[in-house]
Amino acid sequence: MIAEGRPEVRLRSRDKIKNRGVYGGIATLLFHWVQENKTETWRFEPSLPQPSPVQTVETADSDGSQLLTISPGDLTPATGLLRGNWVGTFMAPAVHIDVPWGADIWIFLFRSPWFPLKLSVAKGNLMVAHKQSTATAVLTQSTGGALSASLSSSGGDIRNASLVMKRKIGQFTSEEPICSVEAGVVSQTWAPITRQFDLCLVTSSSMSMSELAVIAKGLGADTSKGFLGPGTIQGDFVLCDGPLTQYSLGLRGDLGFLRHEEDSSDASLAW
Repeated sequence: MIAEGRPEVRLRSRDKIKNRGVYGGIATLLFHWVQENKTETWRFEPSLPQPSPVQTVETADSDGSQLLTISPGDLTPATGLLRGNWVGTFMAPAVHIDVPWGADIWIFLFRSPWFPLKLSVAKGNLMVAHKQSTATAVLTQSTGGALSASLSSSGGDIRNASLVMKRKIGQFTSEEPICSVEAGVVSQTWAPITRQFDLCLVTSSSMSMSELAVIAKGLGADTSKGFLGPGTIQGDFVLCDGPLTQYSLGLRGDLGFLRHEEDSSDASLAW
């Protein structure tokens, strides 16, 4: 249940859940490969970097089952980044039920933004220069979190100028090209990635790659079927843009021979 952005989770169990504590916060769902002896193993590792105790109410239903009502606090839109080999991370509000001598219970609340996003850019103008050449990017914030960019380059010392949006989600980064020009002026509009989803995921501290593939596909990932496994993701899958993602805009001037000049600006998406 969600009212005014504040969720309420009701967990029903046939047997009493003997927990050591119930905690809430923004969770990190890490999917990665780890070295074990001479082999690599894919692993899912959930964590709450800044856990806070949450309010719970325990009642008994008429059939004798336990009903645990949890109020985790304010709700924040989820974000995430997955790569083709099922490596990446999700970030979402969560509840962690610490069960001693048993399997912990994790409740992840995946919800897309339910409000208009607003983009903020620290610097409205980016510029790089080399010898007699300059490249500039004029950045203008638009409605709906969009960005209008005018990119220009003059002179022959900068072979190509490009503008990219860089995302950082947890320990993973991804770059999205916005526009590029060799000489002259080009204009382009960047818009945040938006999807519609509302998912309450209840799981233990373990998850298989096949289970993640089902979840990712349901959230909008473009996946290919595998012969003996879950297949792969086509390109980088960004779950949704929003306030949990770190952004920066980068203007790069290519000088050739792996040399370049770069200017950047931090950015953020909020409501």
